[in-house]
Formats: sequence, C-alpha cells, structure tokens
Amino acid sequence: MRFKTILCGLLLLFSTVLAACTSDSSLGRSEKELMVDHVKAVEESEFDLIYFNKSYKQYLKVVNEIVSEAYWVSMSDEIVFGYDGATYTRDDLANMSQGEYDNHKEHMLNLIRGTDMDNVSVTIRISDVYEGDQSNQVNIYTIENKELIDRPLTATAKKYTLEKYSGKWLIADVEQDKFTYGSEQTAKNAEEGIKSLKYQTHEGKVVGYPTVIVLSGAGK
Repeated sequence: MRFKTILCGLLLLFSTVLAACTSDSSLGRSEKELMVDHVKAVEESEFDLIYFNKSYKQYLKVVNEIVSEAYWVSMSDEIVFGYDGATYTRDDLANMSQGEYDNHKEHMLNLIRGTDMDNVSVTIRISDVYEGDQSNQVNIYTIENKELIDRPLTATAKKYTLEKYSGKWLIADVEQDKFTYGSEQTAKNAEEGIKSLKYQTHEGKVVGYPTVIVLSGAGK
C-alpha cells in the first residue's frame, strides 16, 4: 500500500505542473485532440490484443489507419504471447488461421486466469501534444501503472513520436522505459525507480497528463 501511495503522489505532482509544460501551441485544438485519440486507441488496442479481448484482425482494423509503415516494421517481430518454449509475434498472428488462434487463446486465457492476471488493472495517463525534433513531428507521452489486486507490478513511461504523412498525423515510433516492482524493494527503492524513468520531462520541464484511461479484464 505504501508503494501505491507514493506512486499516486508522484503522478499527482506530474499532473499539477501543466502550466510549466511546453505543449505545441502551433496546432489547432481539434488536431491535437485527434492525435491524443490516436495514442489512446493504440494503448487500448495493445491491451486488448495482449489480453485476448481482440483478435489480431480486430486490432489491425483499429490501428491500421493511425500508424505509419515504419511503426509496423518496428513492431512486426515483437512477441505478443508465448508458452511451452514457443513465442508468437505480430507477424505470426497476421498469418495465423482462426482455428489456430482460437486454440492459443483458450490455452493462454487458462494461464492468465490461473495466475489471477485477468484481475490486472492498468491506468494510463496521456500527455498533451509537444513539439518534436523536426517541424513535421510531435511527441505525446504516457505513463502506465499496472496493478494486480492493489499490488503494483510495473510502471512504464513512453514517448510517442507522430509524423505528418500526406496531411495526416500518424504514430511513427514509440520508445519506452519500464520499472518493475520487486517483492524485496522498499518504498524508497520504488520511489527512486519511478523517478528514474525516462520520458517524464520535455525540454527539461515535467510532463503533465490530462487524459486518463483505465483498462482491465481478459477474454471479454
């Protein structure tokens, strides 16, 4: 519980410094909201893919129009799940028959439920839009906190880079830094671990996260 209190305190601090952040004011409000919606859709769809709430085809239908070709290339060999010494990537899922997928889904859901991971709760905080390194780029930051029955598991900070392609803003790259809680860690260790995560500042100023989503459930 002390870990959770510290984590909430740190996130509250991040959220109260929005006035100090340097969000990109050159973009219109609706345009920025659309970009934040892109990040939200990817975060939700990634959760649904990993916890078997969406098939790969359903996942693809949601994110295909909001990510770039470079993003697909970078993610194609990322492992989505694995068991019994075998692993399955996005490329594997793209070429998998429905029957084979259903068999994997049944097996994985049994594993997930057997370890109570179907009770995982993920809170994701999403920043406003910030200026990127180039004129056709912007950045959006997220911080994800994963808990299992009020016990913190991981904290993950991400930096999304969006680029403009033929007049459309697409997610081109995602970088991340993760902190994993250990059973032997003290409250001080946890606090230091969270503070040390990358991508929580932009041009030296603390990022604020005005958008919050909570995800849970497996095999819905």
